[in-house]
Amino acid sequence: MRSAAAFLKHVKEGTCTPRGSAGSPLALSHGFYNTVACFLQDRFKTQLGPAGPLLETMFDRFMEGRDPTEFSLREKAQFLAHGVVSGKIFDLAKPANVSIWKELSGHFARPEVKTMLAQELDGVVEPERRTFLMANVVCEQLAFRMFERFVKQLSSGNVIDSIQALSGITPILVVLAPYIYGFHSQAPSRIRLRQMCVDFTGSVPAPLQNRKRAWFTDTLEDVNGVSTTIRKMAAAAQEAGEDLVVVTSRKELTVDGIPIKNFRPIGEFELPEYELQKLSFPPILQILDYVQREGFTEIVISTPGPVGLTGVLAAKMLNLQMTGIYHTDFPEYIRILTDDRFLESLAWTYMRWFYGQQDTVFVNSEQYRRSWIDRGIEPEKLMILPRGLDTELFTPERRDEGFWSRFEPASRAPNALDGESQRVRLLYVGRVSKEKDLDVLAAAYRQLLDEGVPVKLCVVGHGPYADTLAELAPDAIFTGYLAGEELANAYASADIFVFPSTTDTFGNVVIEAQASGLPVVVSDVGGQRELVEPAVNGFVTKAHHVSDFATAVRELVTNSNLRLRMGAAARASVLHRSWPTAFRRFWAATDF
Repeated sequence: MRSAAAFLKHVKEGTCTPRGSAGSPLALSHGFYNTVACFLQDRFKTQLGPAGPLLETMFDRFMEGRDPTEFSLREKAQFLAHGVVSGKIFDLAKPANVSIWKELSGHFARPEVKTMLAQELDGVVEPERRTFLMANVVCEQLAFRMFERFVKQLSSGNVIDSIQALSGITPILVVLAPYIYGFHSQAPSRIRLRQMCVDFTGSVPAPLQNRKRAWFTDTLEDVNGVSTTIRKMAAAAQEAGEDLVVVTSRKELTVDGIPIKNFRPIGEFELPEYELQKLSFPPILQILDYVQREGFTEIVISTPGPVGLTGVLAAKMLNLQMTGIYHTDFPEYIRILTDDRFLESLAWTYMRWFYGQQDTVFVNSEQYRRSWIDRGIEPEKLMILPRGLDTELFTPERRDEGFWSRFEPASRAPNALDGESQRVRLLYVGRVSKEKDLDVLAAAYRQLLDEGVPVKLCVVGHGPYADTLAELAPDAIFTGYLAGEELANAYASADIFVFPSTTDTFGNVVIEAQASGLPVVVSDVGGQRELVEPAVNGFVTKAHHVSDFATAVRELVTNSNLRLRMGAAARASVLHRSWPTAFRRFWAATDF
């Protein structure tokens, strides 16, 4: 082809065949790094002095995806010869040059770094990808160290110092900027392309339809409503033949049976003021690369933690549709756990920013939908998340009168002579933590016992408040975590479900109890109040009001006919729920 005109002539006539491989974010970034390196070598050759050839070789090895600090005997001899010929052999031994070499070689020589590099580069032959993976390992480890300092300072209440610690990540972002730019520049605006197709053809072609979604979450195998919802929805998607992959980052993962992509975390850290809960620092750019290569069309985000933030970055960088789910009222948790209004305000600021990035935000109840509207989220963005339930697993038919005796200490096992076995079972299921308002439950329980009301508290779950609750209710039964059929048996073998929490946005445990034929007693603050029809399938009591909560429980305990009638109504109220139905509604909500 001798000219541009000749080239265009062949294109117009159709006498050409497209060949070759398409560009990629990694190839673009690789070329950018090479260009910058050449410029720096030419511009600062004199300033680099005798270290120039060494740095040039190190950079070349790095761009080939090899350890930049491992040199052959021949290469070492060449460096020495260059120093002798140039007359600057002794300059190589200056403290500045030695310290740079010592830091770099020392880092790459660390056993954990070598092991990590070997794992990441195993089987990878493309220089661009090897370089990308190597840069990730080094930069993300450094970033995690900065983040650890941030968490430590924040845990100590030093907010200003924590922000300063986090600012140390900025230079790392500058170094990785070519990769970030490469991913963003290679991602077309799908919204604009869809609109163009509709304008010109009246339809959206398959490649631009929302057919493949990645669901980002920081929690997956923990015992909570978020994990349950994600696992059930993913299973329903698989059964329906839809393309949905759960993306997470955990050191160990035992969940199976659903499509999961688990990235080995750079490190883990504990959530301040929330014992027993760990979060992972994910390999951000590797996840970004995975989303780009797999061709996902939407990012769904369940948690505002590090993995959720990575999902936001992926959606923004790759111009993908983004859906957030507000599962947990973290600002309220922070208020209760820390009693610090400033931290609560910071949490709300962060949440407003985080969910403000989403194209669609699912909430669990009308109360939280109105709350987010009041906080500035556009009403058209907000939807109620469809929730499912396994009514075949959770059923009154599983009732076992001897179930609770297995958890009673031998020293106080129930027997018919003292009337223990005739006490009405009050059941709480969930995390045993301060933010669940379990102090209200314990106070109401003590009040009923003092009045001679025949009740027995049974607690299923675990958490940092367990020891305190055991002291407040010493005769209560504590089973620890239960799951599957054993959990379903616990529900069915109780008589009344008690749930005083004011921080839950929905309350999976409430509908599980209802499906098991239990009347429920809840507070009037939180999403769970919308699941209860007062005086029909349970009672809604004043938040944090011990006497009101105790009165509702007392009425159900002393009136067995009312208790049975409300239990039957409770099951009838949730029989329409199923996970396949919930998934279909969820999938269709953001389809186009």
